[in-house]
Amino acid sequence: MAVKTPNDCPTSCSGGCVCRLLKKVGICRSTLITLALVPFAWDGVLWAADAVRSIFDLVSGVGG
Repeated sequence: MAVKTPNDCPTSCSGGCVCRLLKKVGICRSTLITLALVPFAWDGVLWAADAVRSIFDLVSGVGG
């Protein structure tokens, strides 16, 4: 049975020097995917905030 250290990437990064460099600093493929999805999540946060603001303006009559 293989012993897994905490810094091991769950997928093998046997690619080029960039992949090996990323693995040395603890960045895995799943981290890169998560970082790629952050802008879409932020758009959802902004949309929800705008929706709440619009509903508040509609109910309170503040918006022109």
